Amino acid sequence: MPPPRIDMRGLSAVKVGVRRFAIDDPYYLILALRWPTFLAMVLLIFVAANLLFASLYWLVPGSVANARPGAFGDAFFFSVETLATVGYGVMTPATLYGHTVASSEIFFGMFLTALVTGAFFARFARPQARMVFSDTAVVAPYEGRQALMVRVASRRLQGISEATARISYLRSEPIGESRFRRFDELKLVKNNIPILSLTWTIIHPIDEDSPLWGMTDERMAAEAPTVMVSITGFDEAISSVINDRRTYRREDVRFGHVFADILRDLPGDMVELDITRIHETRPAPVLREVEIQESAVRAS
Repeated sequence: MPPPRIDMRGLSAVKVGVRRFAIDDPYYLILALRWPTFLAMVLLIFVAANLLFASLYWLVPGSVANARPGAFGDAFFFSVETLATVGYGVMTPATLYGHTVASSEIFFGMFLTALVTGAFFARFARPQARMVFSDTAVVAPYEGRQALMVRVASRRLQGISEATARISYLRSEPIGESRFRRFDELKLVKNNIPILSLTWTIIHPIDEDSPLWGMTDERMAAEAPTVMVSITGFDEAISSVINDRRTYRREDVRFGHVFADILRDLPGDMVELDITRIHETRPAPVLREVEIQESAVRAS
């Protein structure tokens, strides 16, 4: 069995020595399963439990009144009615053995119902961020030099209070004969805003202190770095703290582009945000002049 793969919104890894699903960590197991797998597991437990108790009824003929002798189907559906506590039709426990097994099944059914209900609640109650990140990051002119920019917005109508952004730069750095993965936190023009209600362009100015200083498309292709953007805030729609992130690789960074304007003024001091165009970019014609200025600064 291949080792489990981790996908952190674009940053993929494989962990050796860990299991994808651990029985000794049932809470994580319940939350980590996909919905189809989770529903299939609940159905499997339900069927298995009824098969077990049906076998107990079937092995002792006469324990269930009005059940056809040797009919396993009657024993199975009697078990379903008992486990679900829906009340009996023509079949009822007929002997002390039948009452004992039925009582045990009802006791088991109470715990099973509580566990399944709790599992459904845990999955539905888990806060889900509904953020949308631009498909690409851009390196564009900003205040006389270049800057790395990423655009984000919320898919919900309500805003994100106290939104905080971080951009981390992951690269492989040789130290001696080994190579280490290093995270550098990039300085932002503004790393938090009181409310994210429309869209937010997160900007990292590329200055002499930036790991991206002097970065070109060719150098980025050689270093193959990873840029990770994370957003944290209080989602007013669900009254919960949310966190979301997006990872950008070299092929996701566009040099010489800026984000297209997706805001439009409407009558009555209203503003329209077209979130379907959040990924659009356009060439920045002045980027070449900025590159010439930076080259002159580095040469001096």
